[in-house]
Amino acid sequence: MNNDKEILRHLNAIADSEWLDVVDKLTTYVHFKLKGRTLFGAHSEQNLGCNPVDYYVDEAIGKLFSLEWKWQFDKYSLLEQLQRVVGSMLSTNVEKFKAKKENITLMEEDKLISMEKPEINDYEVEYYEVFKIALEECSKDDDDLQLYVMALDECSSFDEMVTATGFEKKKLYVLQKKMTRKVTTYLETNKDLIK
Repeated sequence: MNNDKEILRHLNAIADSEWLDVVDKLTTYVHFKLKGRTLFGAHSEQNLGCNPVDYYVDEAIGKLFSLEWKWQFDKYSLLEQLQRVVGSMLSTNVEKFKAKKENITLMEEDKLISMEKPEINDYEVEYYEVFKIALEECSKDDDDLQLYVMALDECSSFDEMVTATGFEKKKLYVLQKKMTRKVTTYLETNKDLIK
C-alpha cells in the first residue's frame, strides 16, 4: 500500500495540462454514467444540491487529495482511479437515497412496518406533481408509454416492471430513454410549471 506522502507527491507532480486532460475525460465519463438519471432520484440536482456532473468530478478529485481514497498509482492511472472513485460514489449515493426514502424495520410478527418517513417539503411535492404532469402529457398518445408510466408508479424494481407490463427488459430500456427525452423536452419548453 502506498503511504500518504508518496500519494500526495504523485498528485502534486501532475502537470496542469495532464490535469485538464484527466478532468475533461472524467467529465465525459460521468456524463455517460449519469445519462438519463439526473431528472430525479439519487443523482438529481435536487438531491445532490448542485450540478450532478460537477458534484461527482469535484468530489472524486477531493477524495484523492484528502486521502479518503488512496490512489494506487502503481496499479491505476489517475483517470482510472478517479473513475473507480466515481463508481463507488454513484453506488453509495443510490444506497443513501434508498435508505432516506423510507426506513423499514422487520417486527416480531414478521410484518414490515414503516417506522419513519422523511419530511416532504412543499417544493418536493410541487416538483413531484410537475413531474407527474409531464409523464402524463408525454405518454397520452402512446399506449406503451402509458403502460410504462403506470408500471413506473406502481413497481419498485425494473424486474417488477417487466412482470407488470409483459415487456422485455430491452423494450423497457427503450421506453425509458424515449420517456426521458420527451419529459426533458416537455420540462424545458414548459419552464413556467416549475417555480
